[in-house]
Amino acid sequence: MKFYKRIFSIIFSFIITLTISNADVVDVTNEFNDLILNNDNLEYPYLEERNDIGVFFDFAYDEKLNLIKIKRDKNNYPIVRFSLFNKKDIKPGNIIIKYNQTNLSELNDKSLNELLKKNENVSLTILDKQKRIVQILSKPYKLNDIKLSDFYLNYINTIDTTKGVLEISFLSTLTNEKPELKKYAKGLLQDEIYYINDDLYNSIYLPVENVIYDEYKYDVDIRVSHRAEFSYDNDILKTLKRDEGIAQFRQKFDFKKFPFDTQILKIRIKTQAENTSDPEINWPKGTASVTFVTPDKGAFLGLINYKKKNFLKEMGWEIKSTDIVSKEIVEENYYNLYQDKVYPKSENSIELIIEVKRNSAHYLFKIIIPVFLILCVAWSVLWIPTYKLDARLTTSIVALLSLIAYNFVFEGDIPKLDYLTDLDKFILLSYVFCCIPTFISIGFSRFILKTNKLQTRVTKINSHIRKWGGLIYLVISMQIFYS
Repeated sequence: MKFYKRIFSIIFSFIITLTISNADVVDVTNEFNDLILNNDNLEYPYLEERNDIGVFFDFAYDEKLNLIKIKRDKNNYPIVRFSLFNKKDIKPGNIIIKYNQTNLSELNDKSLNELLKKNENVSLTILDKQKRIVQILSKPYKLNDIKLSDFYLNYINTIDTTKGVLEISFLSTLTNEKPELKKYAKGLLQDEIYYINDDLYNSIYLPVENVIYDEYKYDVDIRVSHRAEFSYDNDILKTLKRDEGIAQFRQKFDFKKFPFDTQILKIRIKTQAENTSDPEINWPKGTASVTFVTPDKGAFLGLINYKKKNFLKEMGWEIKSTDIVSKEIVEENYYNLYQDKVYPKSENSIELIIEVKRNSAHYLFKIIIPVFLILCVAWSVLWIPTYKLDARLTTSIVALLSLIAYNFVFEGDIPKLDYLTDLDKFILLSYVFCCIPTFISIGFSRFILKTNKLQTRVTKINSHIRKWGGLIYLVISMQIFYS
């Protein structure tokens, strides 16, 4: 009896402690929210105010070192991600060789980033088709950089190639540092996550809330986008937003190499923030601005871990590689209804890339080899004596009808296309070579038993077609699949 009383006492004490602890967290959360609401001007927040040339280098992930670094070419020159003030001469993917007289291949990432933040007029040497020099002036602007801190790809549920849809189950976290609010957290918050109450949520601008997954369809029953929260860790205040559930994304597939094709699956995340060098177009007005969404190590690791352990082989696919790349979305004729202006609108995004290869064994053993065997049956007609017309025609026509039936075997695997896939070319080639014995038999029928000389000539022609036709078919087939 004493034992049960002791257990009850421990559980009761634990519940009381937990309740008090939760009450303390709630009190601190409300105090922190009220401090911001009552003391801050709640202007649209930016991570940094800068005055430089507004050029940013692309990112890459080093799996061995587990770090994100500046993306460089084979000669160690950095590659451009985005240019704010000179889009005409400096484009994403450009390689910059020199910053004034400084050779950029000799600088490490830290020195390179510090160099880009200098307030000075700069001469950039860009390696394009040929070396060219671009003069660019430093100007003031504001910067936001929202991090995709982690991305757990639980499952790829469906790769629907006929509808062009990718369906995934995932969990992700977006974060955005808040240095302008850190003064309210100092000495008050601990390393915890704190909610944002309704009063503050309805009054404050949260860039992390504007970031969206570019989904084909949003089903609220299976897809959840949680409200932003505050996170305080290692003396850094952030807003944090979680997304999870089942999401669908439109895909553009290339079936030219079907069934030996490799497809690129893309999951796009957009900032929904306009990047502009024109202070009058920007909102809020008065300054140029740029907003990025950038992956952290957790996002890369999430894709790499999924590559190592997944169930895609059971769905007929195999993952070849994963990556995350930056993408500038440009709408050339964007209409701003608030200012009644039309101009090119720029928005930064990232794309989570999953390269998958189709399991071609299914098509090899169930379509290509059977079609080849049917053609062999049709081609065997050429070994039947030319004067046995009925036997030759019966065999070749039955083979042709069997071949036609195979056209419907893979019809549901790909959409109706305006171009031929490799498998289409192979089957079309097989049709042609399946018809040849039939046409030859009909053509030779007029010479049957007319004269010995004609019969000898027909037999000789039949022999040449039998030998060289089969060789030509094999050569063209190899050219189709291995070109």
